[in-house]
Amino acid sequence: MKREFLVAVMALFSMTAFANGNDVSIEPTNVTVENNSEATAEEFYEYDRRFSAITEVGTAFAGNQAYFNLYQAIGMRINPYFFIGQGVGIQVSNNRIYQMHTTADFRAYVLDKKVTPMFIVQAGINKVGNAPETETKQLKDLQLMMNAGTGILIKAKPNASFTINGGYTLYSDFKQNIHGGFVKVGYVF
Repeated sequence: MKREFLVAVMALFSMTAFANGNDVSIEPTNVTVENNSEATAEEFYEYDRRFSAITEVGTAFAGNQAYFNLYQAIGMRINPYFFIGQGVGIQVSNNRIYQMHTTADFRAYVLDKKVTPMFIVQAGINKVGNAPETETKQLKDLQLMMNAGTGILIKAKPNASFTINGGYTLYSDFKQNIHGGFVKVGYVF
């Protein structure tokens, strides 16, 4: 299990390094409209679509248990207001229970400013490992996980930002649910 996790982490970091230098630029062009006048570049400017990676560290609280959380998402910044990607994370509690999850990550940014509010929805599968076997075990080891939250994005450079976010967490095996919350800080590049 440790070897597979190490391989997954190395693959994520390699893709992140590769994604950092591969911006897809769309240059503004002059366009001729119906009355044969030339429109300016500002009127037809398109946003630079680019690969983006988000690394976040934080904590999650669920079922009277606190977890340290490390999360990596890789995806596409479609425009200044929307990110869609795939995320992989691990959560570890103080009594050595760990959870590994993979999610679809959607982020919406309200403004295109230096500091902007954002909304987050992450949904996917959570696998619990090393959980104690008790008669009152609440959920199965394979669960649906969903995070819904809000936060802020702080731009440091054109292609580098910081995030602070938090919100609601749901774990479900479709018979029972555990509700909780999360708080994370991250780096976006």
